[in-house]
Amino acid sequence: MTDTRSFPAGDAAERGRWTLGGAEPNALLARLTQMDRVMLAIRQDGLLHERLGRIREVCLDGDHVVLGGTDPVARIPQGLLAAVRLDVSAEMRGKLYPRLEFLDRDGTHVFSVTGLEGAAPFLSPLATLNRTPLPPPSAEAPVDTPDDPTDQDPALQLLGRFQRAAQPLRITARQYGIRQSWQGVIDRLMPMGGHVNIITKPFHLHLRAGLIAAWNSTKGHHVALDAQARPLGLEITET
Repeated sequence: MTDTRSFPAGDAAERGRWTLGGAEPNALLARLTQMDRVMLAIRQDGLLHERLGRIREVCLDGDHVVLGGTDPVARIPQGLLAAVRLDVSAEMRGKLYPRLEFLDRDGTHVFSVTGLEGAAPFLSPLATLNRTPLPPPSAEAPVDTPDDPTDQDPALQLLGRFQRAAQPLRITARQYGIRQSWQGVIDRLMPMGGHVNIITKPFHLHLRAGLIAAWNSTKGHHVALDAQARPLGLEITET
């Protein structure tokens, strides 16, 4: 059943999950500029690439939607996105972290946008959209935490070298034709929780220990490879 009520915000925000209608997914991306700080996340098996901050511009560049303007955060093919879900259920220390999930035509999760400043600044720009309730998600099977990375982990070795040298980098993730990048110097590199983790104020990268088997490195450009020497969708460029 479709519900056209506005979304309550703040402490009164209604918890739940909905499919959103009333705007094409690409048009909905333009509403990100009306929100406060958000986190854009590309997730693959064992790899999570997250950009954090305000999206101040959304524009078209050929057949791509570009988030971030002159310093692009992400480039998204125009015909890729087909549906959007809203999840208002994640809460931490009394603060809600609402999330938009963008899906392709097969219903596959492509990327997500999470509000970092609570419900009100995130939900207000979505108030005019229709919403269709979704059932609660099925309980996920528990996942064992992998062992922490060793000193021989190829990801930890390369990123550790760059951190020690304060080497400026561009770190790019690619999935389903989306390209999301961050440029800067590694602040904190933390091998813990079964992952190699980069933590900076505007960017987080989480790599499962052992995910990267090797790097294909050419003239300051490094492509992450799996155990079968296939690209994983992660590239690092020395800038």
